[in-house]
This record gives sequence, C-alpha cells and structure tokens, in this order.
Amino acid sequence: MAKYENKMLDIIEALHKSGLLKNCIISGSWAMFFYKEIFEGFIPPIATTDFDIFLPNVSKIKEGNINKLLIGLDYVRDDDNLTGKTKYYSKDGFEIEFLTIPDRTMNNVIKIHSIGIGAEALPKMKVAEWNYVTVKYNGYDVNVPSPASYCLQKLLINKERSEVKKAKDIDAVRYILGYVLASSKYSAEFIESFNSAPRKWKKEIRETIKTNGLDSLIEL
Repeated sequence: MAKYENKMLDIIEALHKSGLLKNCIISGSWAMFFYKEIFEGFIPPIATTDFDIFLPNVSKIKEGNINKLLIGLDYVRDDDNLTGKTKYYSKDGFEIEFLTIPDRTMNNVIKIHSIGIGAEALPKMKVAEWNYVTVKYNGYDVNVPSPASYCLQKLLINKERSEVKKAKDIDAVRYILGYVLASSKYSAEFIESFNSAPRKWKKEIRETIKTNGLDSLIEL
C-alpha cells in the first residue's frame, strides 16, 4: 500500500488547498492509517483503495476548488446520472467518495453547491462525528473518527456490508478494540458513546458483537 500512501498524501494536500481539510473527517478504512499517531506500535490494517471524505456540516463549507485540484491529480470525475452522487477515480483504481449525513429533506444524496459535489447522505455516519480526533500528519491537521467511534460505527453498519467487507471490518474492529480497551480514555469513550446511542443502534451493535464473538472482548 506504499504507493497509495503517497496518493493519500496528495488528497490531503488537495483538501488543504481547497479549504476543506478543516471541515472534513477522513473516514472509512483510511482513518486507521492515522491511529499509528495515537497508539504506540499500531500497524494500520489497510487493504483498500477507497478513500472516504466525510463532511458532517455542509453549511460550513465555503466555495472551494476541490474538483479542479483532484482533476489536476489525474482523477476522473463521475456523477451518477440517477442519484447525482460524485466519485473520483484514478487510473490505477484509487477511488474518492464524499459522504455526509441526511438533512431535513432526507435525500440520499445532498448536492453541496459551494464545491459542486454530490455527497451520499448516510444516517449512521453520525457516529463518526460523535468523537473525532485531530492528528498531525506531514504538517497537516487531519480529522479522523476516534478509535472508539470508528469501532462503534463499523459494528453498527456491519450487517449492511457485503460478506467480504463484513469479515474485513470485523477483523479491523477486533484489532483496534485491543488498543481501545487497553486505554482508559478510549475504553471510557467507547462505553459512553454506546450508552448515548439510539436504542435501535444499541441493539444492532450488540447483535454484531455477539454474532462475531466479540463479546469475549467487551460486554455491553
């Protein structure tokens, strides 16, 4: 994944130049890359070319040139004709996607006119916003879900994933939970965030934990 780390840095730089970096949270599997800045000895279990950019507060986003910057990095833009969802693809298979949470319209895709992007609106992305951390990377301040929030969000959405992605996510959660539960700060945050979740979400998280044998690590 070394070459993709360079591509990730290019994206971070583009986000910084566009003014989006401070208003976004790097989510999905690439968030784990930054946990090595939090936990000593952490080795990011990244095995994906998908790069998710979460924009939790669309109203804060001002006009920017992220489209021009990504195209300048040789990404090809694709807008779904039916949904309006925007994705960017590189020639070697790297994929960039923008995510947000639903607004009062409850549309599946929200058009962010200030940057000309169609972001997929996913209610369960809200978990990534509950607690996020800012880490220093190559001189940039990068926001990522806290390790506790990352685990909770992956547990919450697991049954909605493909079989292959389900297994990969559970392996990642099991690995990260080892570090979370060894930390008084993040273990307390994990429990506190779970307790504040909607009842339906708590049930789904518990079911995923039990189904995958994670109850040997933590009881909720």
